Order: sequence, then structure tokens, then C-alpha cells
Amino acid sequence: MNPKLSPHQHESSGAGHVHHTQHPYWRRAHRDWRLWIAVAIMLLAMAIYLMTNDLAGYTQTQPQPPLTVQ
Repeated sequence: MNPKLSPHQHESSGAGHVHHTQHPYWRRAHRDWRLWIAVAIMLLAMAIYLMTNDLAGYTQTQPQPPLTVQ
């Protein structure tokens, strides 16, 4: 046991271990690959929704005749 280190410091100091302060998740979330995958899937889903005319599809093959008002 190193006499210069207290028991608490000795337990937390490993070979090459540097103790960093823990930042809140919202500050370190941009480094999480799962967040970026979720953002990419969400943007892809929004693009598909907009490009397909609100997911309407093309179920009507022939245009409907206009309604006549009597």
C-alpha cells in the first residue's frame, strides 16, 4: 500500500485509471451510437412519410368522376 495515498484513493486508482467526473446523460448522449441509430431511423421514417403523401399509397387506379351537386 502506498503511504502517500489514503485507502479511498488507493482503491480507486488502478494502473492507468483516471477518475473523471460523471457528466449528465444529456451531455454525453451525443457520443452514444444507439442515439444516432435512433435519430437516423426516425429521420428515415419521416422522409418516407412525407414522400409517400402521408402513407396514402396508390389504392385507386382510376380517378373518381367529380361529384355533381343537384
